[in-house]
Amino acid sequence: MKKNDKIDTLSLILTKRKEIVEAKSKQFLGNLKDTSVFRKLRREIATLSTSLAKTK
Repeated sequence: MKKNDKIDTLSLILTKRKEIVEAKSKQFLGNLKDTSVFRKLRREIATLSTSLAKTK
């Protein structure tokens, strides 16, 4: 994996984490009905982290 690819992967992980925070705030306010979003985002973060760790 090239250095540019690693940076892209890290930025994707950060955006997914921000999405989780936004979803939690929506859930707290009662605007979020579909709670499966959390599981999907956590899985995406896990797969990105794993692919990043394998390339080191």
